[in-house]
Amino acid sequence: MVLSTADIKQQLLPIVGSDQVSPLSETALISPSRAEQLFGQGKLPSYIVFPRSQTELAAVVTAAHRQQWRLLICGQASKIHWGGLTDQIDVVVCTQSLDRVIAHAVGDLTVTVEAGLPLSTLQADLAQSKQYVALDPAYPDTATIGGLIATRDTGGLRHRYGSLRDMCIGITFVRADGQLVKAGGRVVKNVAGYDLMKLMTGAYGSLGIISEVTLRLYPILETSSTVLVSGSQREIAELTHSLLRSALTPTAVDLLSASVLQTGPIPGEMGIAVRMQSVAESVAVQCDRLLNQAQGLSTLTLEGNQDADFWQQLTHRFWQGPDASAIVCKFGVVPTQTTYVLSQLTQYCQQRGITCFGRIHAGSGTGVLRLEHEGIGKEPSSAVEWVGAVRSHCQQAHGFLTVLEAPPVLKQMIDIWGYAGNALASMHKLKQQFDPHKILNPNRFVGGI
Repeated sequence: MVLSTADIKQQLLPIVGSDQVSPLSETALISPSRAEQLFGQGKLPSYIVFPRSQTELAAVVTAAHRQQWRLLICGQASKIHWGGLTDQIDVVVCTQSLDRVIAHAVGDLTVTVEAGLPLSTLQADLAQSKQYVALDPAYPDTATIGGLIATRDTGGLRHRYGSLRDMCIGITFVRADGQLVKAGGRVVKNVAGYDLMKLMTGAYGSLGIISEVTLRLYPILETSSTVLVSGSQREIAELTHSLLRSALTPTAVDLLSASVLQTGPIPGEMGIAVRMQSVAESVAVQCDRLLNQAQGLSTLTLEGNQDADFWQQLTHRFWQGPDASAIVCKFGVVPTQTTYVLSQLTQYCQQRGITCFGRIHAGSGTGVLRLEHEGIGKEPSSAVEWVGAVRSHCQQAHGFLTVLEAPPVLKQMIDIWGYAGNALASMHKLKQQFDPHKILNPNRFVGGI
């Protein structure tokens, strides 16, 4: 039987102490706007608990398993409004106090950290050794390592360095029964049976609570420059095809819609942003070769602070927090269809007065779409139609579309995941195996998992 809220607090106090259990209403971590995005009009949990060690985290989950409390897991809560709406949560478990660097093997290019450590803090620490984690996620100032793994949140750097699943070489997580589990190791080359790192990556905390992660690192490169090119859909498609087949080694190749270009330094019907990072001589040569390929098109080269500012502003253009008049989606299509799909989506939105900001990582075909219109929050039935049409465009290109951010009334009316594959039964079996009582982040993942 689930205990009263007062009894829940009394059970938690011996585990973490009185200063680590707070009424949710007294913490600024989950703002009213984010709470609405997460719970809709449902009842908010009464308490939030801040374990200070992995042992305390395991003890909290053990108590939850014994009493069958429903837990919501978060770090800095920067992406807590992603995923499905949830309700009847008994306790919020926040990992932000798990913020230690456990080990940094400079020579091996690996680092082991606790899950609540913010990426920005880790990057500043690693910069002293001229190393970094090759990630450029949404909300980079507040995103935690555990949150990045749980949501599989990566950006344009995956073109050069691969996905987040490739960077995670070791993981520790707390099972739904409170047991600590370790997988992988602290070296790049290791074999450890089932690849639980990949299973936990992108599971939205539905299978376990990530407490510690080992990541591979990369050297900070000496020089960075970005070449922006704009033109017609056909011209950008030809340039993208030529670029991806060339000997050039960019770190990021992002296709940009017209709306993004209009708010940036170079306008056009469609654009491509190509970032070169290496020693200065190599960057200069590669930029020149790309400019030769783009002859006849509008081009602009950004260097130094302009280069860094452009990518920071591009990230901010898409990720601004909960907004009643915006829908933000993650989507993917076959890489050969990227420019065509981006053009189709832009035209569809223009015909309906929707501002469409689109960004596609050309090498992988994945990207982000931000739709802005006053009617999104006021006329949810129209917004449902828009999401359905945009998803149809992606699926026709053998892709997908997942709604990450949207007004809660809209999330209640649509399937935000839109999953059309055949693995749903296997997902439910995994959930049953890892969390049979469904106490971890209930209803946040695909198929109500």
